[in-house]
Amino acid sequence: MTAAHAWEALSAALTVSAPACAGDDRFVDDGRAHSANQDLVPICAGCPVFAACRAYAHAEARHRIVGFWAGRRRGTRQGVAA
Repeated sequence: MTAAHAWEALSAALTVSAPACAGDDRFVDDGRAHSANQDLVPICAGCPVFAACRAYAHAEARHRIVGFWAGRRRGTRQGVAA
């Protein structure tokens, strides 16, 4: 799946359900220590758009995404890869 197709699928999923991370700044906080992110994993696991979020995060090979996506820290400006 291309990143564009995955983004379309995620966008469609978001019109049906709000993500579990909505409004939670911890998901976009680049300053969080890697070990501090473990509290976010269960939130992602119960998210109604988890599958679409994970598909997009995997498809976006250029790491243009930053934050905690689908249970993993992605593309941080600090260079922390998970």
